[in-house]
Formats: sequence, structure tokens, C-alpha cells
Amino acid sequence: MWKRPHQAKTSAPLRSSDARKLRDHLAAAFPLADPRAAPATAKAILPDGTLAAKGTSHLGDPFTAYLAPPSSSSLAPDPRIVRIGKGDSGPLVPTCYALDLCPDLLPALETAPAVVPNLVSGSALFAAGVSPRSLAALPATAKEGDLVAIVVAADPPSRRAVAVGHLAADRDTLVRMQKGDGEKKGKAVITIHARGDFLWQSGSGIEADLPPVREREPTAAELADELAASSLDDGAEPAASASSSAAAPPAPAPPSSSTEPAPTATSDLSPADVDALLLSSLLQALSSTLPSASFPLPASLLYSAHILPSRPASVPRDAIELKRSASFRKLDRLVKAAVKRGWIAAKETRGEWVVVGVNEGHEDVQQARPYRTAAVEEKAAAAAAARGEEEVGDEAAEGGVGAKGKGKGREGEGTEVRELWKLSGDGVKELFRSVEHERPAHDLYTSSHLSTLLRRFTDAHSLSHPSHRALLLLAPTSHPSPSSLSPAQLAAMDLLARVVLRKGEVAEQVGSERGAPGKGSPPTIRVQIKNVGKRQVTLVSGHEPWDLFTSDELAEELKHRSASSTSIQPIAGSAKKGSTPKVEIMCQGTHDALVTKLLAARGVPKAFIEVDTSKSKK
Repeated sequence: MWKRPHQAKTSAPLRSSDARKLRDHLAAAFPLADPRAAPATAKAILPDGTLAAKGTSHLGDPFTAYLAPPSSSSLAPDPRIVRIGKGDSGPLVPTCYALDLCPDLLPALETAPAVVPNLVSGSALFAAGVSPRSLAALPATAKEGDLVAIVVAADPPSRRAVAVGHLAADRDTLVRMQKGDGEKKGKAVITIHARGDFLWQSGSGIEADLPPVREREPTAAELADELAASSLDDGAEPAASASSSAAAPPAPAPPSSSTEPAPTATSDLSPADVDALLLSSLLQALSSTLPSASFPLPASLLYSAHILPSRPASVPRDAIELKRSASFRKLDRLVKAAVKRGWIAAKETRGEWVVVGVNEGHEDVQQARPYRTAAVEEKAAAAAAARGEEEVGDEAAEGGVGAKGKGKGREGEGTEVRELWKLSGDGVKELFRSVEHERPAHDLYTSSHLSTLLRRFTDAHSLSHPSHRALLLLAPTSHPSPSSLSPAQLAAMDLLARVVLRKGEVAEQVGSERGAPGKGSPPTIRVQIKNVGKRQVTLVSGHEPWDLFTSDELAEELKHRSASSTSIQPIAGSAKKGSTPKVEIMCQGTHDALVTKLLAARGVPKAFIEVDTSKSKK
């Protein structure tokens, strides 16, 4: 129901009488095993100060969302319960936020992890994708239309719901569907809401802390059934299959945040492992490097300069990317989780999270056990490389150094050729020697050593674009908020521009890929809303010179994010005969705010995005 954006009105607090009536209705609609706990559970899900907001889905279906008051002014309120339909007579549906607080509120059916993305996109759960043991554990009185939670198959059973829906048939019919005893296979659960859909995204995005579970490896027959079910859309029928309830030996538990995780290969890390690694790396940074950092600290710099260097030395850099995480996915979610745990203090400023302080005395920080970090490992490797370069330099002094810095080894040991670089120019020397490091013998640097020093310089002065770290800021106008730059940052930016730009080039630009500067003033991207017949469309043009993305990439992302059709068409008269014309991306609907957000996320400052709504409907 929320697989596409919905419309919601401003929320308002519920009256005390209405809140009590809603809690009574909730306790009666979802009876627990212990009736005495029902009032306390209803109060936990709908605490004092509960808000109500009416809205409509993308299909026009009305609903009322009941939201818990946020724990911080910077967090969005979590939708806990949704009443579908108009008035007070519609059914109540608990969200994944509510099921995080009370996992036993609904009966649960298990499915494979491969099925979860399809549930988020609104697909139904087919009988072939349901774990036999969870179907057998379903109450015998379960009938068509009853609400159930969907969890990922694990051993012991997972308590974290990934979706909520109502049964498409009673329990006995579902068992016959799965066994294939003459019954036509079909849907088991019609999905209403899923973790990650637009209803979930309207909340804080923070998941409750539940005990970790070990994922159960499905049998070959179950895996085949579940993967086959995951590839079906709403109108498809699953193929006949056989199921087995036998389980393979459980996988090892996710690593604790206080110990160094053991996996070293990226493919060996599950999303839960990535979650644990991110949190343990943050704790390590809190106990070592973060207290001495200068605040306020942008979240992007927190991640690049503190969390990643504090990861265990045995874990590769690309193994703990946010996109491979189960709970965070985005940096702002990780920051919110740290704020909720009380580890740091942060606030959102102009769409970007900024850390304003750390809690060194927190119990989790005090109990975190230190381990060998990637930063320590890289420092040791750099020292070893410097010693090796010193030996090469000595050999070069004996055997001769070529014009390009190539040295030869001793006779009889084979020949080793290495390319070394010597700093030249006042600006270059000033930049690299401002970064504290152990200078190599004869001042001969390897290219990787210079790259590391440059990265340290840009990270120390926050000279990477906040939305696109691959871009270097070479002028104050390149930053989304030029007034927020400190004098030290401006001086470092000027030094970097003098080193990177060639003679005669202008620093009035968005930024520069490391080692590949742009030239001249950046063009403006035009976002226009126009009427085409009775419909409105969004037109995007002038984006080609930025070279941050292709037209196809932007059109494809805009298509998925707006849930509307997009097309790319050439602009008449934009090029001479035989040359490639400029293009215009057209998207059905009014999406100027979304286009601006997508362009900013790809590194385009809002100052260079022109939005024209003069030709839209008034």
C-alpha cells in the first residue's frame, strides 16, 4: 500500500480520551498470551503524546497514521499503528516500528532473505516462499484476512518483522498449497506494509535493539522454492516444488562490538555483520580519535576520517560499505542510531547531519575493548614502505637515478624498477609538508604515498564536497554553504587550488575529481515545470557539461524515485549538423523538489540549479 509515495496532512496530538480508546481497541484487536500485559503493551506502542495524521495512498485509499512522539526534535515521529479507511471503524494495522517494540503482537511466517526486496516493492508472499515450520506453527484458527508478520528464517527464529500483511487463505489451505496435493499454488500473504517502504521512510528509520539471531541456512529444496517465489510478480504463479523442514547447521553469530570481527573476505560478511562492524568501528573511534577532533564535525568527515580508519585491520575498506548494511544503508541513519544510543550529540543543518559532541563516559564506550585498527595497519605499512624506499634510494645513489626517478637493484639480485617522485614548486612543497608524516630518504615519494598525503590534507580541512566525496572544493563558491567555511579552510582551499590548477585556469567551479580539474564557471542546470495538455511534466536540461552522471542514469533514478515514466529527447537546434545534440529529460508529474535533491546528492550545488515553475498550473 505504501510502495509508492503517499500524501499525509500535518500531524496533531490525540486527546487523552481518544488515546485511551485507541489503546483499548488495540489491546482487544491483538490479544497477547498474557492478557495482563496487554494494557502495558498498548501504552508502550502508543505512549502519551501520540500524534495522528490523516493521509491517502498513491491509489487514493484513505488512512490514519498514529505516530509516537520523536525522542529528539531532529528525528521524525515513527508511525506505530495505521487505521485503513475513513473514520474510526477501519482495521488497525501495526507497523514494523510497533512490531520492533512488541514482536509477539502478530503471528509470524518465515521466508528467505532473497524474498524481502520483493516485499518492499509491494509483491505478495507466495506459499512456496513460506518456511514449512513457521506455517505449521501458525494457529489452527488462522483464517483468510488475519494479519500476520513476515520475518526472515533464522535459528533461533528471528523477531524482527520485515513486512506485515493479511493471509490470502486459511492455514489448512496454505498447507495444501505448499504440499501441492491437488490444490493450485498461489499467494500466502498479501503485503500491506514492509520495512523500507515509504511508510517506514516517513519515520526516523531507527530500528529497535533486538537480540541478534543466527540466520538459518535453508535446505536445497527450500532455497529453490524461495528463490523461485522471489522472482515472481503479483500476477505470476509459482512452479510446483517440494519442501523440507530440515535445517542445516547454524551459521556463526554476528561479531560483538567489543571484539575484533573475524571475517576478512567481503563475500563472507552478512548485512548483520556489516551493522556490527560499523558500530564497533564507531565505538573504537569514540575511545581514540574522535574526542580530539574539532567540532562541529560533518557526518561525512566522521565516516571517512574516523569510522573507516577505526575498522578492524583484518577487514577490507569496501567490506563495510553503508549500502551493504542491513539497518543503516545511509549515513544519516547511522548517525541517528548513535544519537539514540547516547554516544554522540548531533543535529541536522541544511539537510546535512553535523556532530557537535561525543560522550566519552558512556558505558558502551568504556566497555569497548581496543583492537588493531586499519589506520594502525596502514601506518605500519607506510613505515615499512618508507624503509624500503630508503633502501631503494641508497641503491639508486650507488647505481644511478634516472630522470624519472627509476632505480636499479644490486647486480645478481635481479632488476627492480620503481618510479619515485620528488616535490617541486613552493605550493606543492607547502601542501605536502603541512601534512605530518615521516619524510622518505632523499625526499623521493611513491605515487601511492603522495595520494595518501593528499587525502589526509583534504580530509583534515574538509575540502571534499559534502555530497560527492570524489570532488575537491577549489573555490568558496563550490561549497553549498560558503559562509560556513572557516579562515583555515579558505586558506587550505586556496593552497589546493594553486597546486591542482594549471596556470591560467580559473577556480570558479563546482570542484575537481582528484587530479582532473575542471575549467571555467559551471553551467546552470534548468528544471522546468510545464503543462502538456491536461498533465504537468518536469523537464531537466543543461546537465551534460557537469559530467557527474549520464542522462540515462539520471532518468532511470528519477523514474524509480518518482514512480513515474521518464523519457529522453534531443533539444531541437542545440547542435550543428553532424554534432551530438543536447538532450532534455522529461518526467511525468511535478517533481522539481525531487530533481533538485537528486542533483544535489550527485554533487551539484543548489546555487547552480534553476527551477522554473512559471509555466505550470497556478
